[in-house]
Amino acid sequence: MGSPSNKAMISEVSICNQALTWLGQDPITSFDDNLDTAQWCRNNYRFLRDAVLESRMWTFATARYVSTSADKPAWGGGFVHTLPPNWISVFRCYQPGSMGTPLPLNWRLEGGQVIAEYETIWMWGVVGVEDTQKFTPLFAQALAARIAADGAIPFTENRNLQSDMWKLYDAKLAEAAARDGQQGTNDKLRSDTLINARGVW
Repeated sequence: MGSPSNKAMISEVSICNQALTWLGQDPITSFDDNLDTAQWCRNNYRFLRDAVLESRMWTFATARYVSTSADKPAWGGGFVHTLPPNWISVFRCYQPGSMGTPLPLNWRLEGGQVIAEYETIWMWGVVGVEDTQKFTPLFAQALAARIAADGAIPFTENRNLQSDMWKLYDAKLAEAAARDGQQGTNDKLRSDTLINARGVW
């Protein structure tokens, strides 16, 4: 039997342990460990994960959604479209065009809802991903660096180390984003179907 891949070893605890290692802290075995570091990770992991997910359109976390609504805002024009419950953010909205072509439209986000000028719209955004098996190794590294940056003061009270961890996070995030952005760039779907929306895509 072959050994498990590096990706198969990614877990919430392993990500946090990478952060703790950078901060010179002992690793944890579970979020339920009787340690201050475990409790801090348990309380902050989810929020920091979603913050890194929100930072860009990660390919493993992007989703498309078709919304049809006749609801209108309290005043002004347009229609109110509610985001799916697992969405973290919406980056683009389109009007369905002929031949399945997305067309630009006027829209804005208010109170977690999209106000758009059409009853039916296409949304493109980022969803919350809890399954660490969907993370790429580079994303996991970026998330670990973000956890280390936020945990530097609580764990070490060392502002120089905190500054170093933020620099590390910026570097890891840039690396992960650059690699993620290379995926699918020559995809026929993108070149043939979505090229008409180049101005907003």
